[in-house]
Amino acid sequence: MNAASEENIGIFWVISENGCSRFLVDRLPVSQGERYGDAITWGGHYEFWEQIQSENQNRSLSKVPQWSEYEEWPRGRVIYNTREKIFVVYADRKLLTNEMKRAICEEFSLPLSNTRYSADSHYISVRSVGVPAQ
Repeated sequence: MNAASEENIGIFWVISENGCSRFLVDRLPVSQGERYGDAITWGGHYEFWEQIQSENQNRSLSKVPQWSEYEEWPRGRVIYNTREKIFVVYADRKLLTNEMKRAICEEFSLPLSNTRYSADSHYISVRSVGVPAQ
């Protein structure tokens, strides 16, 4: 985790592109998130995937959305629980290995000791991926 970085919230996938696993994320600092009950959250998977598809004609964030659907890839969401003062990662069960948890914390600049993980039935994918290189 980069100590100078503010912790981030948002949505993510782990995709495989050109034989390498990597994160595809829509995130922002927790201080800029949207309040939703006891949570501070950001982003929608479907909306972001659609945005990437339309923007990809002009730039190359990823080619994956051009040939696959957003539900195919392991994905998740990072929120901040204001009542418990912890980060919560809701994710595809495939992404809840110790290695992947460390990679998610690094990607979102989250404190390992203050982050909880939970499998979410909304995030069930058909594809398998490796841990993204950092």
